[in-house]
Amino acid sequence: MEKIRKSIVAGSFYPQNPAILETEIREFLAQANVPQKYNNCLGIISPHAGYFYSGQCAAYGFNAIKQKKFRRAVIIAPSHRFAGFKFSLGNYDFYQTPLGMLKVDKEFVNELLKYEEFVFFEEAHYSEHSLEVQLPFLQIINPDATIVPIIFGNQNAENAVILANILKNAFAERLDETVFIISSDLSHYYDDETARKMDMRLVHYVKEQMIEELERDLQIRLVEACGFAGILVLLHLAKEFHFEKVDTLHYSNSGDVNGDYSQVVGYLSSVIYSGGKE
Repeated sequence: MEKIRKSIVAGSFYPQNPAILETEIREFLAQANVPQKYNNCLGIISPHAGYFYSGQCAAYGFNAIKQKKFRRAVIIAPSHRFAGFKFSLGNYDFYQTPLGMLKVDKEFVNELLKYEEFVFFEEAHYSEHSLEVQLPFLQIINPDATIVPIIFGNQNAENAVILANILKNAFAERLDETVFIISSDLSHYYDDETARKMDMRLVHYVKEQMIEELERDLQIRLVEACGFAGILVLLHLAKEFHFEKVDTLHYSNSGDVNGDYSQVVGYLSSVIYSGGKE
């Protein structure tokens, strides 16, 4: 019997009606102007709030990666409710959204599960929105892509290096057909001025691939990101694979949508690539 991870946030984080959902995503994509082609991109940083807040920001990243003819997406998303594990793989056959089924790349899931750092902690997957909200966008831009779904449990710099090394070994020969989607929002519940200052500091570190500085400022809370370890993983992979360029595609915060700038959440779309930009 096939094991399916069904949607848990359809109807809250994004529309449950498939026609409405598809229309909304296509409208987001149409308004996200990414004139360049990122033919040789490694991956993106993508926000994971409700589509009302961060859907338009997320569209920029997905417009960037759709320029690449990839076959699989490795999605790294933070656990908001569970810890006590390093990395949990979504060992399902399919993930279901209102737009249909996404096939899990069981070849790579099974390969990664051979590492002692990986488990299948189902509770973490079943309750987590940060990975799920990436899926409908992926279904629109590349409906045939398979996914390798990873929930990052204990987020720290050391575990980011461990995961990057494992992924480097697993995907080194498949980079031309693989993209990495890092799910993360930025600062949470500061006033707009404070949030933008913090977030622009992080954006600068990402753009310049300043890993040590980013780790330092995360430690002392000068910057914040709820999926910071996934961002570090992507930067480590970029260094290992010589993807030397980063474009900041879009930044916004929740105040830009609801008009309340007293307590905002930051959203970022960035793409890491090497050449191939036309």
